[in-house]
Amino acid sequence: MHSYTALRKNSTPYLLILPTVITMIIFSVYPFVSGILYSFTDIKFVGGTATWVGLENFTRLFGGKVNTSINFYKAFQKNILWTVCVIGGQLIIGYIAALLLNEKLPGQAIFRTLIMLPWAIPSVVMALTWQWMYDPFFGLINYYLKELGFIKEYITWVGQPNSTIWPLVIIGIWRGVPFLTLMLLSGLQSIPDELYEAAKVDGASVIQRFRYLTLPLMRPVTMVVLMLTTMWWWNSFDIQRVMTPVLSLGYNSMTLPILAWHEAFQWKHLGRGAAISVISLVVMFVFIIINARRELGDVKESR
Repeated sequence: MHSYTALRKNSTPYLLILPTVITMIIFSVYPFVSGILYSFTDIKFVGGTATWVGLENFTRLFGGKVNTSINFYKAFQKNILWTVCVIGGQLIIGYIAALLLNEKLPGQAIFRTLIMLPWAIPSVVMALTWQWMYDPFFGLINYYLKELGFIKEYITWVGQPNSTIWPLVIIGIWRGVPFLTLMLLSGLQSIPDELYEAAKVDGASVIQRFRYLTLPLMRPVTMVVLMLTTMWWWNSFDIQRVMTPVLSLGYNSMTLPILAWHEAFQWKHLGRGAAISVISLVVMFVFIIINARRELGDVKESR
């Protein structure tokens, strides 16, 4: 009787988390593993016949001047440009916003709430709103740019084969600033005020305090935030997909997730689309490993 009670007590936590584990296996682990397996086959669509082809999908992506390889290299370069510009813009604006919100200003609570609005809006709603704002005939952006004299004719910003990625970069920066601001603000609030007071007594200016005090102390938080946001925006799909209709696919705004989606679901090359996703995963995994080892090395040296 005692052993049965102990067994029941010990197994209760596992039974409670069992539904979560099953859900993760169905919706996370299984798609992840099946995607890797699909990348080594010639499967055309979900549920289709899959024949093992080894590294053929990968060699086709890397191998020469065929359209598949050209599309892949262009999308890879565009994905790097997209990630660097979006995260760079978010980091600059996020630092400025966090520093301002860290000061004791009137209405601080209201501004802290308002800055979270871009993050609270659903992605599709947000993208459709920006699509309307970029509209060449009825959008607010063209209207005010023309009223202020910056442009003479309405511009078609998005949705065309020759549309650039920069309007989408602006949306990505606007979308991600709240998260960076919140994370950086939490880091700034952990810095003791006594350090800034001592720096003021020593005659350090605002810029010197930021350079020699804030930035070094914020480095661990900044690196963690950069790794998280890099993973998020490297795999960004919703903004590009909603803002770039299927019929207007162009090299200028095609990133790796968009190319993988087109290969898998538009051009019926599911195996090739899975291969693109696997390559993207490997790149991100290498980035995380390099940064994690560097940060761990810095921690050991500081000890």
